[in-house]
Amino acid sequence: MPRWRRSGAAAAHGEAASGLWAASSRLCAVTTTSAESSYTARHLSVLEGLEAVRKRPGMYIGSTDSRGLMHCLWEIIDNSVDEALAGNCRRIRIVLHADTSVTVEDDGRGIPVDIEPKTGLSGVEVVFTKLHAGGKFGGGSYTASGGLHGVGASVVNALSSRLDVEVDRGGKTHRMTFHRGEPGTFADPKAGPTPDAPFEPFVSRSELAVVGRAKRGVTGTRVRYWADRQIFPKNAVFSYDELVTRVRQTTFLVPGLEVTVRDERGLPGTPAEDGPHEETFVHHGGSVDFVEFLAPDTPVTATWHLTGSGTFTETVPVLDDRGHMTPQAVQRECEVDVALRWGAGYDTEVRSFVNIIATPKGGSHLGGFEQGLLKVLRKAVETNARRLKVSTKDASERIEKDDVLAGLTAVVTVRLAEPQFEGQTKEVLGTAPVRGIVSRVVEKELNALLTSTKRDDKTQAALLLDKVVAEMRARITARKQKEISRRKNALETSSLPAKLVDCRSDDVERSELFIVEGDSALGTARLARSSDFQALLPIRGKILNVQRRRSATCCATPSAPRSSR
Repeated sequence: MPRWRRSGAAAAHGEAASGLWAASSRLCAVTTTSAESSYTARHLSVLEGLEAVRKRPGMYIGSTDSRGLMHCLWEIIDNSVDEALAGNCRRIRIVLHADTSVTVEDDGRGIPVDIEPKTGLSGVEVVFTKLHAGGKFGGGSYTASGGLHGVGASVVNALSSRLDVEVDRGGKTHRMTFHRGEPGTFADPKAGPTPDAPFEPFVSRSELAVVGRAKRGVTGTRVRYWADRQIFPKNAVFSYDELVTRVRQTTFLVPGLEVTVRDERGLPGTPAEDGPHEETFVHHGGSVDFVEFLAPDTPVTATWHLTGSGTFTETVPVLDDRGHMTPQAVQRECEVDVALRWGAGYDTEVRSFVNIIATPKGGSHLGGFEQGLLKVLRKAVETNARRLKVSTKDASERIEKDDVLAGLTAVVTVRLAEPQFEGQTKEVLGTAPVRGIVSRVVEKELNALLTSTKRDDKTQAALLLDKVVAEMRARITARKQKEISRRKNALETSSLPAKLVDCRSDDVERSELFIVEGDSALGTARLARSSDFQALLPIRGKILNVQRRRSATCCATPSAPRSSR
């Protein structure tokens, strides 16, 4: 027999609670099952090929406004410029057509037209339809290029309502057309090609058509595309001024490259407003000419050209013979080209580039340039401290980066294979070893100029050091004035007397306070004091001469007034 027995009410209550718990458990189970069944594998989406580009275009081109439209144009132009960097292209032609399309033509080697063995597709179709495909992944076709990820041409193709590519190679002209990234054929009217023409995609297999003959030895690529207005708004247009600025910059960076820009749109406010406008750019002086073009002020120094190179080792995945990616240590070479000039002004204009790609937000190469610059000039100022009247022991009289950059115009260019950028827009260089290489090149070359025994170099070095020290002293003076202003404002809001004439020093041990009788004495004392460490406080009434009075007398109560004499 059990030692205790539940009463009927307690048993009923327990059974009810047990039933409630069972019902609650069934409800939780049903809810969990319902939540699980509402999210299954069928809710997952897999975007194939170029669908991901059309779904998230901002990931590849930054935005879908005019800036993104221009980025697409840069991707096609940079492919041609990469051919020029490899020494295989001398001329590029860019045409902005009246029907909103754009053509980029070069005389490079031409996109390969033979069959790529892994995909079974022609080289043209691989380049324009496959992401992360191209000749810039360490295959030896390009030692230094602006394209790195193999997505530029395919992204432009995916975001175009129509793209036509023609390749002159092997004595033949090959042609292929695409509609939003899909290869096929357009039934164009007699008026000319248009993205609105009926399109028929390839069904069984694609075809790279031969549409003509090319002259012997003539090679090149022509790409014409219409931006897809389903992606880009109608108010997104190509900026002629931005295009010309970028083209001029490119011709400075690739000496001898000839680039022609033609505008046929007739847009108001552009040079082509009254008819087609064409400009040709070519420069042979490289970065030195670029600095002289950018410099706005009177020169203090000549334009100095600093060049050098360095090597570093990085571990990268390499595709082996079996098609597997294996890590391998690869030695890279980084070429450094810097042109700089100091002027009499105060503004700083520093442009940085990796291969031909502008890096407006800098990166490791710009950091190395500034580091080397600051180190060399600090050392030069310390060496000439006596002539410049600079105290090497005073920490406040230390050259800072802003002192060095004032009035500087510079172009910093590095060339290396497979640089690491932050994203497809390539605005920041992330390859860390480049910083040390650029810094060492700048230190070596600039130090040789500053310590040169040539008369012109010595004169320019002296002027440069005078300018840097003057900038340092102006910065120190401006900081002191700012501190005085802040101190004054603080005193005005404090409980200190309003008539206090404060000193500049904050050192309590060094500062002195003079209490004077009235405003008349204040005026005389103000002329005689040292404002650096002596403060004045005028008070009303006759001042007690405490030196001639006993302690008891000085501390007498007000009820017993005494003579002050």
